[in-house]
Amino acid sequence: MVSWGDATYRIERIAPATYAIVRISDDVRVGTFRTGKTIETKAQGIDPSLCEQLARAAVQNAKTSWVHNAAPLKTREREPELKEESPESSVRGFAPA
Repeated sequence: MVSWGDATYRIERIAPATYAIVRISDDVRVGTFRTGKTIETKAQGIDPSLCEQLARAAVQNAKTSWVHNAAPLKTREREPELKEESPESSVRGFAPA
């Protein structure tokens, strides 16, 4: 999250070294940026200089680690079948004395 002025933005990793800037108030993507030796920005509906400032703030404040991962679907695991012990052996597999 990056706060700028009266707005807060979420930084989402969309690919390696590529991030989206999403305005939280209306959940709209307002730009993207790539990191590397330089920061490349693409504004979408905001001033390009604001997009660059948000990207720089995100990188400088280490706000680029958030990744949206959908929660995995819970699958019911099958319980292993229990083998019936023969009367000659114990639970540990030893023959009774």
